[in-house]
Amino acid sequence: MPKCGLTGYKKPEALSWSVGADCLPMSGATEDAGPDWYYASPRTLLGSLQRGLGRGAHRAMSDPAAADLIIDCLRRDYRWSWQVDEREVYLARLVRDLRLPVQPIAARLWAAAPEESDDGNEFANTLGVLEVLGRAGVGEVVAEVRRYIDSGERWLEALEAVARSWPIRWWDDLYPVVADRLDSTTRERILWRSAPWTVWTARSARIATAVDAAKRRRAPARPYADTPTTALLDLLRDPGRVTDWRPALRELRRRPPERALLEIVDTLVAAGVGHPLAAAMGQLGTVALPAARTWATTSWHPLFWTGMRLLAAHGGQADVPTLVAGLDWLDSRPDDLCGYDDLVKALARIGGPQATAELARLRRLWFSPHSYERADYLRARLALDPHGASGCLSEGLWDCESEVRLLAAQHVTLDDRSRDRLRYLRDDPIEAADVRAAAAARLS
Repeated sequence: MPKCGLTGYKKPEALSWSVGADCLPMSGATEDAGPDWYYASPRTLLGSLQRGLGRGAHRAMSDPAAADLIIDCLRRDYRWSWQVDEREVYLARLVRDLRLPVQPIAARLWAAAPEESDDGNEFANTLGVLEVLGRAGVGEVVAEVRRYIDSGERWLEALEAVARSWPIRWWDDLYPVVADRLDSTTRERILWRSAPWTVWTARSARIATAVDAAKRRRAPARPYADTPTTALLDLLRDPGRVTDWRPALRELRRRPPERALLEIVDTLVAAGVGHPLAAAMGQLGTVALPAARTWATTSWHPLFWTGMRLLAAHGGQADVPTLVAGLDWLDSRPDDLCGYDDLVKALARIGGPQATAELARLRRLWFSPHSYERADYLRARLALDPHGASGCLSEGLWDCESEVRLLAAQHVTLDDRSRDRLRYLRDDPIEAADVRAAAAARLS
């Protein structure tokens, strides 16, 4: 099997994590999540890899079935949220450390479905892993991605992904090709605030024109930018004066929190104002707590979740039963795994017997495929049950989320096994800088 990436990474000794001991699987984790696939049980290697769990990465180092399962996790993006959940470094490490051939992976850029029908997000998932492998020094990856930018269909995504992190010398000479490939469709989509466009605007008139057009097109409309706050509030007090409340509420969000919004919130709710109002009310902080306690007791209220988040951020011991009820409400919505982190952080902050009673739920949440929230679950374990968090800290050194790896590096019990993994994190060039620094600090 061809060598892939850097050498010198030692296969770890066997670890003793077990589902059912330190952590428990989520209920419903094996139910179908779509017509063609499902989350396998976290007790299996596939289920652990799908969730980006440390145990999956560790077990893959010695399981003959790992290679095929890793490719499966590239062909379908198993993240619950493609926007915030991390998998790129996790999967790239598996490809590199197991020395899997990278050319078949790079070929998936060409084989992926067109953007409008790429339901499994294969292209972006594969591209993210290749971007990390390129940073790891896998030269053939750089050549393959450059070739795709030259003639592939979704070349713009590929270019902007690698320009954010690869050295400029790896992509700067592509600008004549890119200038020729820009058309009316791609010009509308360029991310003009970042590389390569920030580098090339002074070099190419064609690119500079495209960037200027993108700036004008994406400039946010602010019809109330010059309207005094008192006038905005008067406008909102009269439901019949406007048909779209969002610009006015967005303008208020740019200004200091306005307590007078509480006086007209019922009028706005009755008028059907939804998310923009929730965002504006969330800025009020402790001032809105009395109202938030009312909203958070009625699940059908339009500001129910706003109330929960305000209680989570500013509430006290008396609010713990409501926060626990919020966790129960989330459990009743298996199609939406977002939001546990807000409530869990609150329980960890407030503490007390009622908060500690939720430890079993925290153990189950560790297995959520929405890995973005896992760091807050680990922080809560450290606050409410520091001794019982030791297993998750050991596993966290292998986790897909950089924030989990950071917490684990900072708090894991030091022994021969954890020191070995900390050395790995310290010396790995694709690791996040703060994780590398934390690993170095613990080792010193």
